[in-house]
Amino acid sequence: MAVEIAADKRSTFMSQSFLSMKCSAYGQMDAGRAKDHNEDNIRLNPDHMLFILADGMGGHEAGEVASQMAVDTVENTLLRHHNSHQQFDAAKNYTAEISETCSIAAAVKKTNIAIHKENTKRGFPDGKGMGTTLVGCWYLPEEKVAVIFNVGDSRAYSYYKQELTQVSKDHSLLQLWKDGQLQQKEKPAANRLTRALGPYAKVEADILIHNIKKDEKIILCSDGLTTMVSDEKILAALIENEKSAEKLPEILIKKANQAGGEDNISVIIITFS
Repeated sequence: MAVEIAADKRSTFMSQSFLSMKCSAYGQMDAGRAKDHNEDNIRLNPDHMLFILADGMGGHEAGEVASQMAVDTVENTLLRHHNSHQQFDAAKNYTAEISETCSIAAAVKKTNIAIHKENTKRGFPDGKGMGTTLVGCWYLPEEKVAVIFNVGDSRAYSYYKQELTQVSKDHSLLQLWKDGQLQQKEKPAANRLTRALGPYAKVEADILIHNIKKDEKIILCSDGLTTMVSDEKILAALIENEKSAEKLPEILIKKANQAGGEDNISVIIITFS
């Protein structure tokens, strides 16, 4: 795995072959044009096919702390669960999907408790202090499925045969409004979340099993991309650069910055071939 680090930009690349499917991933972060520091964090684990993105919130030396705690704690907890439960799950005839789904739920719970405790230690009441969104993809090569999980409005998309589909669902007032679950007529602000890690003692992640197809791409991104660049423009970039996945994080980040770059921007592209 090669890693490139610059002042406001961090890039990561990894590639690994599992069974008959090759998996390559490219990730990049950028502070954007409106903010002087980056509160996002990404994690690409080539050995365990685990990809995580977290968009921190709470201001300087807070949001980045929460997002770092999220990627570290989720990764460490998942790998410990995975290693310790493999033999037990085999004996109990649990499928890998069930096992890893339970592991993710436990990892999210542990991460939320850790960030919430840090908020309490800093004197913040419930609903205040630092927090972070979370979106991740854990590929299980033997089953050819990905376990997708998210909290907040960082998204997971699937790109296949020149079609882009949002796999995750935003946890936001705007999403509730779109779903007709809010009484108000006025459209809520896009950044008003209904779930995040840290502000409250309890939170649940959405976890789903996604069947992976050859030549499919999974895109993980923060709202710094999706509030600046429409799904139609993201799709156009994916089609135009279909054979150059390594360029896509930088291309999408550039488009977000050209549109204003009002927030930190993080993108992970996972390609299965």
